[in-house]
Amino acid sequence: MKMDIAQAPYNTSLMGVVRGVADYFEIDLSTPSLYGRTGHAFFMNIHEAICPSGPYCWNIDPFIALLENCGIRMKKHGFFSGESTSEERNTLEKAILTELEKGNPCSVLNMDHQLITGSDGSGFLCFQPWESKSPPAHLAFGEWSEWGDEIHACFYSFEKIELPDPLLAVQKSLEYVRDLNGNPSGYTMKPYKCGVAGYDAWVKGVKKGYGKEHGNWWNGTVWSECRKQAALYFGELATAYPTSSLITLKLQDLFDQTGDILLQISDKNLEKKKKIKLLMEAKKQEEDILPILIHLADSIE
Repeated sequence: MKMDIAQAPYNTSLMGVVRGVADYFEIDLSTPSLYGRTGHAFFMNIHEAICPSGPYCWNIDPFIALLENCGIRMKKHGFFSGESTSEERNTLEKAILTELEKGNPCSVLNMDHQLITGSDGSGFLCFQPWESKSPPAHLAFGEWSEWGDEIHACFYSFEKIELPDPLLAVQKSLEYVRDLNGNPSGYTMKPYKCGVAGYDAWVKGVKKGYGKEHGNWWNGTVWSECRKQAALYFGELATAYPTSSLITLKLQDLFDQTGDILLQISDKNLEKKKKIKLLMEAKKQEEDILPILIHLADSIE
């Protein structure tokens, strides 16, 4: 059993899964719309040591709620570790197989998000979004041996639902930004910081010497990709809602600039003072963006 589904090779692997699911369900939404309507275009989550876990260790529930703006319902099937019992794993595997048999795509997060494309009888078949051996292409039933000792996995399934009114979907995505920055504790946990506050954690991490590590590069590439998609999202909104185009085109330009800055910051070899200066520049830019987004949420029509 194997589904005809493919994961897009985005740096933001969760959104690569979502793109694959949307294509499988033949949902007519652009990639910027997927990033924008789910709020991921505006998200940032930074560990105090700029750990590469930033794009993964956060409260995914608000994202799951907003994903319905894209005509997709995402269901969590639980968290599993190396200490999960055989009975717990067996129950989970049966649930995922049942979803696959229904024609509902499934995915797993363990280090990265991966689509589960089916089963060969001995385990799950997992899509590899990049040209590397990790994450694995197969997950043996019961043992999950391909993960070794690194098992901290969440499993999900997806079903197609009706798309909401487009304007309502846009308004919800903008209201998300307001709540994310007003109530950051609802979106992540210590020692991570999200939203604009993520920049403060990033600066502290750079000062402690973590700016030259893999996590700095990974966070830079992921959050840069998100801001670039935010820019494209507002470009689309400028066309769809011309009466608000002065605001949306300004936001397009600002997010595009922020994406460029974050890509520069991703360079592990960039000098520390220069990196901190760029981080403060990006933070100030996003602080300036926030009231514009809030105004747009209240005025777009």
